[in-house]
Amino acid sequence: MTTASSVAKKNRTQRGLVEQIRVCGWTWKSGGAACGLGFGIICPLVGSILTAIARFTGPEWHGLHLQRDGTVLLFLTIPLLIFGAHCLDLVDRQDREARTRRLKLD
Repeated sequence: MTTASSVAKKNRTQRGLVEQIRVCGWTWKSGGAACGLGFGIICPLVGSILTAIARFTGPEWHGLHLQRDGTVLLFLTIPLLIFGAHCLDLVDRQDREARTRRLKLD
């Protein structure tokens, strides 16, 4: 029978993107993940608002092409989310490789 003191405690907490940025700083991978996911969430909201305004005011309003700009923002949603997810995978892979190197040294 083993006691609690004889079992080595290993802290296996998963780090999120914010904690990863605090630990490693801003890299192009973490910046790409934050921007891709952040703008991927904001773009459909702004695109929907612009498209709704264009429905009521017409496709052109004070020289702005709202319908075109709203459609572009709606179509940018998927590529931005894919880019953010890819960068997040790269950050996770880098963290996993560093963890395995650290375990091999111990």
